[in-house]
Amino acid sequence: MTLRPLLLATALTLLPVAALPSEPLRLVVGEMPPYAMSDDPSGPGALVELTQELGRRVGEPVQVAFYPWTRALLASQQPRTLVLPLTRTPERERNYRWMVKIYKQKYLFIGRHGDRQLSDPALLRNARVVVVRGTPHKRTLIDAHYAHVSECTTVKECMRMVKKGIADATYGAEDVHRYTAKLDGNKESEFEFSPVFQSGEVWLAGSTDISEEEARKWRSALESARTDGAIARILRKYGASGS
Repeated sequence: MTLRPLLLATALTLLPVAALPSEPLRLVVGEMPPYAMSDDPSGPGALVELTQELGRRVGEPVQVAFYPWTRALLASQQPRTLVLPLTRTPERERNYRWMVKIYKQKYLFIGRHGDRQLSDPALLRNARVVVVRGTPHKRTLIDAHYAHVSECTTVKECMRMVKKGIADATYGAEDVHRYTAKLDGNKESEFEFSPVFQSGEVWLAGSTDISEEEARKWRSALESARTDGAIARILRKYGASGS
């Protein structure tokens, strides 16, 4: 190679290289009204819309994909993927980038109207209780000495099992079960709701390739949305009662 082409090639290697744009973020969710809804005229659900709002504020458009919850958890391990609502547990700690603590929800038992066992969660320790597969609820109840806990695929399925008498109660987030109680031609008055058994924080989590620097931007966006009232407005739109 002659000197002139060699100098040109050397100069080109010293030019700054533009950073490649990152892949768009994908949000995977299960059908959990009013948090996440694939086909509802009011919108995509409180927590999905909140995530979209935060993405807008950080300049990261979010593509939403709905799956059965166990499949959503598997899909959340793919690059540039977000998932919610996720409970932060020791078993999950290393598997995710914990982006923002997005919501605090109340957990309770739901049974058929008139069932006196629902007056006190302790009375349900020998009852047949169903919970959604892929959640920490089964372990929570077993650790609390509930003897007969089984799993179902969706909240709707759990509620149908209760209505048909296959299960005595289901357990999970109050918002989700009160909303679901009004679907499929049902009325909320057909069901009995226990006092709150536990409350807990739920997170928007991401795949581990998402950097901590990105996560900090999302936390700043959450504080901004809380300060200017956007969070309260979105939660109120869907009737979500948590905080």
